[in-house]
Amino acid sequence: MQVLRFLGALSFVISVALAALDAARALKFGRFELTSLETAWTNLGGDGVFRMRLYFTEWFGSLADAILNLPAAVVAFVLGVGIFVVSNGTLRERNQDPPVI
Repeated sequence: MQVLRFLGALSFVISVALAALDAARALKFGRFELTSLETAWTNLGGDGVFRMRLYFTEWFGSLADAILNLPAAVVAFVLGVGIFVVSNGTLRERNQDPPVI
C-alpha cells in the first residue's frame, strides 16, 4: 500500500509540473493550451518504445482518440488522486465501527 500511495503522490506532482510547463509555454506563445496525453508521450520519447495509439485503439476502440486528446496534466492528476484515495488506509479506518467495550 505504501508503494501505491507513493505512486499516487508522484503522479499528482507530475500533473502539477505538467500544468506549470504548459503555463510557462503559454507565457512564451501568448495562449494557454494544455499538452495532450499523446503529445506528452511523444515528447518524452515513449513513442519509439510503446506505440500508445495502437494499443489504446485495441483496448478502448473508438474511445482511444478521446483519451489520447485529454490533457496530460488532467490524466496524471486524476490517476494520482484516484490511486492515493484507494490506497489511503486512514479512510478505511475512519469508516469502521468503533470497538465495543
